[in-house]
Amino acid sequence: MRTPTRRSLLGAGLGLAGTGLLAACSSSGGTGSDHGSGSGATTGAGDWTDPAGREVAEAEKARAGGGRVRQVRLTATETRLDLGPVTVPTWAYGDRLPGREVRVTAGDTLALTLANHLPEPTSLHWHGLALRNDMDGVPGLTQKDVRPGADFTYRFTVPHPGTYWFHPHSGTQQDRGLYAPLVVENPKEPLAYDHEWVVVVDDWVDGVEGSTPDGVLAELSRGMAPGMDHGSG
Repeated sequence: MRTPTRRSLLGAGLGLAGTGLLAACSSSGGTGSDHGSGSGATTGAGDWTDPAGREVAEAEKARAGGGRVRQVRLTATETRLDLGPVTVPTWAYGDRLPGREVRVTAGDTLALTLANHLPEPTSLHWHGLALRNDMDGVPGLTQKDVRPGADFTYRFTVPHPGTYWFHPHSGTQQDRGLYAPLVVENPKEPLAYDHEWVVVVDDWVDGVEGSTPDGVLAELSRGMAPGMDHGSG
């Protein structure tokens, strides 16, 4: 009996994956394919789950586990930040770098209202969190932009303990001061601590020697050095 090679195993796996994909794409309208029947789904085929529908509400309720509602207000604004040797004009949450830490307990519901005082649209993406898709904060994909002068409340259950962070998913905004830590505490934490520090490390270009994130991106897109034009074509 011939021992299968790594290449043959990969080929067989890709073949099975392709078969499953074709089956999934072709099963519309048949018996057993109406995943959203009676659940608030809004498409004729029943393959799309309404973010405001019953399934999402039930999943959020199961995640909550009786936690409290933690209400936070955050303002994205133009400001000046003291970086030590220089003070630079930039954008930030309030007047802090990084933004003020948000701390909740696993099982809590976070209700964070983002007020946009920037000159362009923005959003909040919750990096690393498992959460409902319509709160994930990717403009044009999972939500609409938060326009200048408007606000938007992100409301979702936070299920897993850990140290996370949040930031925009709009242009080069993350490369300014628009980021902050999110700490989700474990309600069953077995250890005790005398002190706890949350450290955020970042490199910085905005306003230093006349540079901006948009300018750096444009420069990189033209090529990092002579003869290295990675962006051509």
